[in-house]
Amino acid sequence: MKRLAAVLLAAVIVGSGCATVDSVKEAKGQGVKRTFRQPYDLVYQAAVNAATRRKLELVEEDRAGGRLVLSHGASWTSLGERIALFVTRAGDRSTVVEVVSRPVGGVITFPPDWPLILFADIESELAEAPKRR
Repeated sequence: MKRLAAVLLAAVIVGSGCATVDSVKEAKGQGVKRTFRQPYDLVYQAAVNAATRRKLELVEEDRAGGRLVLSHGASWTSLGERIALFVTRAGDRSTVVEVVSRPVGGVITFPPDWPLILFADIESELAEAPKRR
């Protein structure tokens, strides 16, 4: 009986922080934001390229709505994450990117700092963009 109670308690703890695709999509406004002084299309493509560079799985993409939903699998420090990028026009040559990252399972995880990583990759992609033209 004690073993069953321990297993149930562990399942509740592990499942209590689970992120779903819908939960990260609904978290818009709760992430980390950064403004890039580049046009929307260039920044959106840089975000897609950054996700590809990090080998993140593309779960959902809405270019017109400015949303990417990504997934990262389990690692030594985490059971995985769901990541949403919201790309918003802030003017002709200004675009805001918001990154929301939530753990897939459990509350005791140590996931990578996805906003920091993805912002750096987007910035790198934007710096290389004029060279590719």
